[in-house]
Amino acid sequence: MLELVTDTNVDLAGSALRFGAGLFETIRVQGGRARWLPWHLERLAAGCAFLGLGAPPPDLEGRLELPPEGVLRLLAADGRLLAWTGPLEPAPPRGLRLGLSREILRHPGPLTRFKTTSYLENHLLQAEARARGLDEVLAPTPEGRLSDGGRSTLVAVLDGALLTPPLEDGALPGIGRRVLLEAGLVREAPLTWEDLARARALALVSALRGLRPVAEAGGRILAPDPAALRGAAEALSW
Repeated sequence: MLELVTDTNVDLAGSALRFGAGLFETIRVQGGRARWLPWHLERLAAGCAFLGLGAPPPDLEGRLELPPEGVLRLLAADGRLLAWTGPLEPAPPRGLRLGLSREILRHPGPLTRFKTTSYLENHLLQAEARARGLDEVLAPTPEGRLSDGGRSTLVAVLDGALLTPPLEDGALPGIGRRVLLEAGLVREAPLTWEDLARARALALVSALRGLRPVAEAGGRILAPDPAALRGAAEALSW
């Protein structure tokens, strides 16, 4: 079992983190409670089993001192589970601007199922978005199907349904995504950038920030359509 510690110092010279052999979870704290913590820990435990790490300790929430609002961060590596909290960065006050990555192709595989510290691909997606004046860029597979952005899940309102890319196309099994799937509000379907050009509405989803509508995708301005996304947005509110 992993040892729970709040000391976030790491001896990098002897750490497996040099090779990206670790896992992390970023969890929204509201009202002094960690949102969907059991699902975060379930994903973390599955990743630990895959990487051959120890299991997360039980009764974790009761062993942590959480702020009224903010973010709980967990990092599993080297036999330890590091835990610390911090503030939640403010979200953009406007609708999001979305693009297709020009640099990164997503190659689906076992590591796309977990939040590993081999995070360079996601970091580069976020850097590309900033360089292009966008909020997020989506990574396509070599076959041209869409996966995720650097830190969020895509939801498209298409032909009367809310759709999200499947895990087989490299989508992370995100917690916000799981909330919507288990509520029957979205379903998995392969998506291409061409599909987004005819979508009625688009949104980006994460457990940290909930559902955020997309205002512009590839230069196309999307008319606000809160009705199409209302149920999904309410399911992710707390």
